[in-house]
Amino acid sequence: QVVYSVEGDEIQQTSGQLQAMRPGKVRWSTLPPMEQLVVSDSETLWIYDPDLEQVTIRSFNQDLPKTPAALFIGNLNALEQTYKIYQEEITGESMSTEQSVAPSQFILIPRNKESLYTKIALGFAGKKPVSMSLWDTLEQKTHIAFAALQLNQPIAPEAFQFIPPEGTDIIRDE
Repeated sequence: QVVYSVEGDEIQQTSGQLQAMRPGKVRWSTLPPMEQLVVSDSETLWIYDPDLEQVTIRSFNQDLPKTPAALFIGNLNALEQTYKIYQEEITGESMSTEQSVAPSQFILIPRNKESLYTKIALGFAGKKPVSMSLWDTLEQKTHIAFAALQLNQPIAPEAFQFIPPEGTDIIRDE
C-alpha cells in the first residue's frame, strides 16, 4: 500500500495481509512502521493500534457503506445504489497475470457526497482483483496492490474475532 500526496509524491508505504469473507467478515493487518489491525465479525468492527495500545470498537454497519471494504464483504447487489460504476480496459500497460486476459478496471464514484473517498478504481486480471486505488477528500491517492492472492480458501472463524491485549485502552464509538 502506497499513499501519494496531491502532487504525486510518495508519503507512506506499508505492507500487510487481507482476509475477507462474505457477509461482513474482514481481517486487514498492516506491518510496521504503520502497524494496525482492522477486524470485523459482521457485527462489530475493531480498529487496533498497537503503538498507541488502543482499540476503537464500533458497530460494523455504522461505517461499512462509507468504506472500500464493502466491495469485498458487502452486498454486491446494492453496489449500484452506493456507487456510479464504469468499466474500462487498461491499455498500454504490461501486467503479469496467470491468465492471458487484458487487465480491466472498474471506476466507482460514490453517490453519497459524505463518502470518505471521491473515487475508487479496482483493477482486475480476469476475475482476480489485482489492485485498488482510492482518492480521498483531500485528493491524496492510496494505491493497494494485491499479491499472492488466494481466492475461495477456507478461513478459520477465529480470524474474525478480536480480544484486546491486557492494558489496551478501549474507545467505544457508538
